[in-house]
Amino acid sequence: MVCNYIGLATTPHDPALAIVNSKGEVVFAEATERYLQNKRAWCSSPEDIIRTKGLLEKYCDKNADLVIATTWTKQYIYLNKMLFLNPLRKYLVKILFNESSKQEQIKWTHHLAMIASFYNPHAGETISAQMYQTDPLIRINKRTYDHHLTHAAAACYSSPFNEGICAIIDGHGEGVSTSFYQYKNGKITSLSRRLKSRESLGLYYITLCRLCGFSSTKGEEWKVMGLAAYGKYDENIYKILQSLLTVKEGVLVEGKDSKLARIKLNELRVEPDDDPLKAADLAYTGQLFYCDIVIKLLEDLYRHGISDNLILGGGCALNSSCNGILMEKTSFKKLHVYSAPADDGNAVGAALLAYYEDNPPQPQRSLAKFQTPYLGETMSPKSLAHLKKYNGLKALDITKEYVPQKTAELLAQGKIIGWVQGRAEFGPRALGNRSILADPRAVDIKDRLNITVKFREEFRPFAPSILHEYGDEYFENYQESPYMERTLRFKKEKINEVPGVVHIDGTGRLQTVKREWNEKFYELILAFKKITGIPLVLNTSFNVMGKPIIHTVEDAVAVFQTSGLDVLVIEDQIYIKENNFS
Repeated sequence: MVCNYIGLATTPHDPALAIVNSKGEVVFAEATERYLQNKRAWCSSPEDIIRTKGLLEKYCDKNADLVIATTWTKQYIYLNKMLFLNPLRKYLVKILFNESSKQEQIKWTHHLAMIASFYNPHAGETISAQMYQTDPLIRINKRTYDHHLTHAAAACYSSPFNEGICAIIDGHGEGVSTSFYQYKNGKITSLSRRLKSRESLGLYYITLCRLCGFSSTKGEEWKVMGLAAYGKYDENIYKILQSLLTVKEGVLVEGKDSKLARIKLNELRVEPDDDPLKAADLAYTGQLFYCDIVIKLLEDLYRHGISDNLILGGGCALNSSCNGILMEKTSFKKLHVYSAPADDGNAVGAALLAYYEDNPPQPQRSLAKFQTPYLGETMSPKSLAHLKKYNGLKALDITKEYVPQKTAELLAQGKIIGWVQGRAEFGPRALGNRSILADPRAVDIKDRLNITVKFREEFRPFAPSILHEYGDEYFENYQESPYMERTLRFKKEKINEVPGVVHIDGTGRLQTVKREWNEKFYELILAFKKITGIPLVLNTSFNVMGKPIIHTVEDAVAVFQTSGLDVLVIEDQIYIKENNFS
């Protein structure tokens, strides 16, 4: 049976859609927030009724049957629905007698929106209806998969390994917060499902995020990692955290004095309107404690003697500061983290699980290969034509072959550049196709970017995108980081060369760039190296704070025209603000 496989990530936050063709290739993957331009796309459907039909026509094999795979099993969805019903009935009775408070109304408005997306038994109906209208003879099959298993599938099937041990660490799955799997020759086997959701590193980090005055709903855990570098160790805070969580024989367990610890931690809370730097010591110590727990958990896992290869997934795998020290602090020899390890990546995981259910991997055939992160949409040709005709900007008259060279020259002159090329990245990082680029040699570039372009806090760092062959020259214990998924320490003698991408603690969340992964971005950095002697550029996502990465030509132009960007390079055309060139 020839089939296309549609994966839907249906968690209330970070929904996404992925398409795997009949050959098992991931041909499309995109988080819903990009299309909606609504950060994290809370309580939104991953199968937008207007857009989905066009995606299916563009990326699916013609005249093939369809399998729609979703994350979260039917049993878990049903169980949680039941848990909501009794309190919901009580609330509806209060409404009937006009006894509900404003606070209750707000709470249940939120809950009902969550139920509508998370506990939606009709996920996939839009796709089914549209495909039936297109071809009534197409057979459509629906499947659901365990939440953590879809995390594991996305992580394992994207890895460069034929075998490894997979750790999924997040807020909560289907009754657990942490799961372990063995991966070998395409087969994923569960090792343990003993951890209750309450004992959760993901929920711990959410708590830390809120204590620091940030919003976990907005996904501001990144801010904790950035702020941590400005703080110092606080022994009193660390002791409180030790009373909250611990690891025993490979299991995350609640501390015996956890209730008292929560009370003490709440006394340290920094309000959102306060100076974030007040929370710097809390962020530093909280991040240190998180790393210590993860290291202990993974060391206990390694002692099972299954593999030297660690495959990490789940929302906690986005903690790049922790990822960067795992090869140094644990016994594992290699680490893989996918470009989308959080819930959006489950769309890919679900689709691949369905594919390999129908097409079991053959032991003699290796699945290990580089999984490109460039799986999203391209810029609309119509919009590009309209921009060229109506933009009102100055366009540089150059050939497309010269675009990387000219862009490198502009970077070397100190210009801040919006860089839009090819297909969008899948996952939260800009990896050279939807990026804002700058010269890492400039001492003041962090302030310029944060104040005039990104409109965000001064402590937020920027990433170095470096040519792979020069990684060892700039980083201690260099490791390939294709998805910008780990933070490494710069060599001391290199820090003054590239101050724009060195965080205050001497680290950088790097992206490894190879020609075979992204030729045009590679050529740009190589040209910059020839001009300046520096084989890396500053790279940050093409967006402003609080908004998703740009999705359309119109999004790119809007950010360009309403921020301090000097140049917009979109495909093979370079636009400049003439007032910024003298």
